Amino acid sequence: MLQIVRYDRQPEPRAEDIAADLMGWLAREGYTIFSTLVVQALGQAMTIDVYHRDGPDPYVLHHPAFPLGGLRETIYLLPDGDAMDELLLRAQQMVAALMTIIARRQMS
Repeated sequence: MLQIVRYDRQPEPRAEDIAADLMGWLAREGYTIFSTLVVQALGQAMTIDVYHRDGPDPYVLHHPAFPLGGLRETIYLLPDGDAMDELLLRAQQMVAALMTIIARRQMS
């Protein structure tokens, strides 16, 4: 199940529409892919996508589920480029750390 997180931590009134068809919602709202980042650690990889549009909540960061690490598929609705840069850095670090932990558990 898709988790939707607003930067201001307020409930997202469009959550049901977003969760029903994420890619369709992004297209209808005018978002286009802004950047794609592949995080790799110990032979595992995850893609983090950032979408952009002009208007409110101009950035959306999306990462897929990573069941081995307990991560659900999530999107973050972000108010500006600074918030996007900060969250992207944290997401990279979190995903790489989870991948490393899981890989080490599998090796032992």
